Amino acid sequence: MRIRSLDKNGDWVFGNGKSSYKESGLALAQNIKTRLSEWKTDCFFNNDAGVDWKNRLDKPNQIDLLRDEIRSVILKTDGVSDLLNLESKFINRKLSVSYLVNTVYSQQPISENIIV
Repeated sequence: MRIRSLDKNGDWVFGNGKSSYKESGLALAQNIKTRLSEWKTDCFFNNDAGVDWKNRLDKPNQIDLLRDEIRSVILKTDGVSDLLNLESKFINRKLSVSYLVNTVYSQQPISENIIV
């Protein structure tokens, strides 16, 4: 897997030749993070992509459904072979999501923490 790198603002990186891209495990980690940042119905060519953040975070008693959606998005990401651990918690009205996955690219699991 090879994808264009993103900068700290989430914009594509250009002008650095091959270093403008990420490969294998780094590319997969960025891909998972990007897919988790997608809002359901926000992509005109695939309304089912992403997480239903608006409805899950806006209404009470939705945390289990939200975790299920997050789990599904991670497991449907190309290159992910297994989800070993998934934790989520609210911190200052933001959701922190931590996950640990096995990939087809490495024997070492990828661990990531994102805040939505």
